[in-house]
Amino acid sequence: MRYKIFQTIILLAISGVVHAQTLQLWTWDTYKIKFKAPDNLVVQKNDATVYEATNKAMALDIYPRKGENLTYDGMKNAIIKWATDLDLSYSAQNSDGDNQPIYLENINGYWGCAIDGTKSGFPATVMLIVNQDSPELSFYIWISYSKEYYHDAVAVLKSFTPM
Repeated sequence: MRYKIFQTIILLAISGVVHAQTLQLWTWDTYKIKFKAPDNLVVQKNDATVYEATNKAMALDIYPRKGENLTYDGMKNAIIKWATDLDLSYSAQNSDGDNQPIYLENINGYWGCAIDGTKSGFPATVMLIVNQDSPELSFYIWISYSKEYYHDAVAVLKSFTPM
């Protein structure tokens, strides 16, 4: 009996670890932004127009835009348009019951909005953030992930910080 209980505890511990990725700090010096992302992301493109990186569990794209000077209503309209352009399927409320777009009051000095949905059967989130001290620069962020990596995706989205 003790052996079965011990075996069950070990299996639970292993399954909890298997679906977590090691996050490391990444920086995009061009735009003075830092964020955490899986250490095994492979950068597909990194230039002044886009940062794209993927691994087998997650895809992360960041698109900077200058000169938009968005108000909150402008951000809502922009994120809804972008979600539509990307064919992101989403409901008026996310799984937590929050109305979408979700207002993001303060993410480490950024404010903005986000929409949770799905694309090609995978969970995905689009997020638009603006540095409160530099409102002329916006970041459009796309993250898609395997559902078992939900907590990693949330950690990535919450990690964006101005440098």
